[in-house]
Amino acid sequence: MASFISAQELAQLVRDPTKTAGTDYLVVDVRDSDFAVGHIPGALNVPAHDMYAKAGSIIDTYSHVPLVVFHCMLSQQRGPKAARIYKETVDGRLKVSAPNDPLFAQSVRVLDRGFGGWVDSFLKTEPNLISNFDQEMWDTL
Repeated sequence: MASFISAQELAQLVRDPTKTAGTDYLVVDVRDSDFAVGHIPGALNVPAHDMYAKAGSIIDTYSHVPLVVFHCMLSQQRGPKAARIYKETVDGRLKVSAPNDPLFAQSVRVLDRGFGGWVDSFLKTEPNLISNFDQEMWDTL
């Protein structure tokens, strides 16, 4: 099972001007249509129901990224399950990979408390840590 990463720990990466989403870290948001209501800057949206089909292409594109963080709204079910599917796919690839494959060093984590916790932590103090936030739509979720 993937371990959790706190909102504060992930926010340090997102805030850091020397770090780039998709290069230094990758946030994979597995929510569905509510991704459009707001998301972590630079997040990749892959709905949870697509994870089995898309895990391989995510690995192909982001195998060089040292940290991959998954989340859903609360990171209780979809986020951890997506992280497990991704990690199982990575593990399958590593069985036939060269010892220097960057996937060996990749860490897979789950955002503690999910996007809901992220919003609770940063909406009022650092709204720039939430892209495309729609308060009116958020209130209907």
